[in-house]
Amino acid sequence: MILPAAVFMNLGDCDGCCGNRDCGKSCAMLGSVVAALIGLAGASYCFVVSALTLTEGPYCRTSGDWGYPFANQSGKYLTERSTWSLCQEPAHVVEWNVTLFSILLALSGVEVLVCGMQVINGLLGGLCRACYHRSHYSLNA
Repeated sequence: MILPAAVFMNLGDCDGCCGNRDCGKSCAMLGSVVAALIGLAGASYCFVVSALTLTEGPYCRTSGDWGYPFANQSGKYLTERSTWSLCQEPAHVVEWNVTLFSILLALSGVEVLVCGMQVINGLLGGLCRACYHRSHYSLNA
């Protein structure tokens, strides 16, 4: 946790990139893109795993055997609460599974959106900042 924080704190002290001393902020913006891409990859992974887990259902004991009783139903068990009683052990595993992975699915979806916006923001800020920083536009020509 300390290493990434130290790296991103020191990106603002960049002596310049692309031969431009004024672009320390641009380096920091481009550095934030790396963090956002890592977050985007993690959030995408969580989204896919949560969706697949909700589709397959929980691992539980049914009439003596342990397995995935809802595996070949394409998630239909989610709307048919009467079938949830197929899982005998652990108690309330279907409710717990649906609640947990629904929350993870929603939060990872939000994280994908936020990280995606940060990638766009960082790229535009990092690439365009040096250009707009030097030029001064005036409407009073």
